[in-house]
Amino acid sequence: MKTVLASVTLFVAGALAQFNFSTPIYVVQCEPTLLIWSGGTGPYFLSILPGANVLGAALENLGQYNGQSMTWTCDFPSGSYLALGVRDSIGEVALSGSFTVNPGSKLCLVSVL
Repeated sequence: MKTVLASVTLFVAGALAQFNFSTPIYVVQCEPTLLIWSGGTGPYFLSILPGANVLGAALENLGQYNGQSMTWTCDFPSGSYLALGVRDSIGEVALSGSFTVNPGSKLCLVSVL
């Protein structure tokens, strides 16, 4: 019985300490989206990643944050396939699932000539 209780306690403690990045449900170009993560140890460093290769180079670094949420205005065009990554101060990484950017205003997009 003590072994079972110890195993359950370790399992619950491990589950509570997980580092997670919630996948945004509906991202629209040039509109704000709330990004939320949990666990880990701050400060946190956020990145936009290619959705097809989340282990590839970041497409954009969003900077450092002390809390576990931030509002991001999506500056990628509709149809972009992206993911989000957050690294904490001890090097742990959490990734969101991949998502596709939906059409919206084009006012925030930078045109390349």
